[in-house]
Order: sequence, then structure tokens, then C-alpha cells
Amino acid sequence: MTPRDFPATDPQAQPEEVPFYEGLLVGEFRVPWCSRCQTFVWRPKSHCTACYDAISDWRVLPGTGEIYSYCVVAKGDGAFASVAPYVLAWVALDEGPTVLANIADGPDLVQIGYRVRLSVPTCDDRAFRGPVFMLS
Repeated sequence: MTPRDFPATDPQAQPEEVPFYEGLLVGEFRVPWCSRCQTFVWRPKSHCTACYDAISDWRVLPGTGEIYSYCVVAKGDGAFASVAPYVLAWVALDEGPTVLANIADGPDLVQIGYRVRLSVPTCDDRAFRGPVFMLS
């Protein structure tokens, strides 16, 4: 399964999410960074969820981590019905937060603790897609 197989997840991204989604299009995992309390803010927001300071900085993470937990979705809903079964996982990034993402590899290959890396989309159609990781 390739990242293109996954449908757009948020065609109307909020303004504070746009840098994140634009980063995914070029293979970058961009995360808002709070300069005041020195922490990543996940999900992308306009203000830090810890100290409420305005977000003015973004960091590019390597896009590597490990599967913390996962589930196999046997029957997807809506646009995801055509790609089922697929893996939805919590990925603990090496230098940042734990994020919810799709795993491009088949359900029979995935296990907790496996290393993953961000997958670069196969097309640049400007659709807002969630993060997709592949086994390392």
C-alpha cells in the first residue's frame, strides 16, 4: 500500500494546521514548537496547550519512531472503505510527540515496537492527507 492509497483526511485544514500538511507533501514532519516552555505542541494549534503562549516556531523532525500501539481497521468508513483493511497506529516519534497515523505496510507485517519512518507521498495533488509511515 502506498500513501496515495489513503484518501484525503481533512480537505479543509485549519490555518494553524497548514504548515504541517504542507510539510507532509514534501516528506517533512513539521511540528509546532513553543519557545517559551520549550515543548512540542501536538496537534498543531495556534497557542501552546501548556503555557498558552502563541506559537511562532515550527521544527522539522526526522519522521522516525516506533509503533507504540495499533489496530487493524477491517472495515473502513466513507472514503476509507476502499482501502480496508489498514493499520491505524500510535507512533512515538524519536524527537517529539506520539501521533496517530496510518501505516502503509500490510496488517500482517506490523507489530508493537517496530521502527517506522515517514513516507513521502507519491503525488503532489495538494490534498491534505494525514501522516503515513512505513516500516523501516
